[in-house]
Amino acid sequence: MTEVIDMGGFGGYIWTSYGFAVLTLGWLTYASWKKAKMAAQRLANLQKRQPNNNG
Repeated sequence: MTEVIDMGGFGGYIWTSYGFAVLTLGWLTYASWKKAKMAAQRLANLQKRQPNNNG
């Protein structure tokens, strides 16, 4: 198990890189979700203000 963590002496660099990648992907996921939610809310607000053209 120690060999897996140490990774030939490069463990600190590798695990830091993995951590950074995970945090970045998490942030991008959250930012995309939030932007989609805001766009859906904006669309709903625009549809409420549009006059009804059904007849």
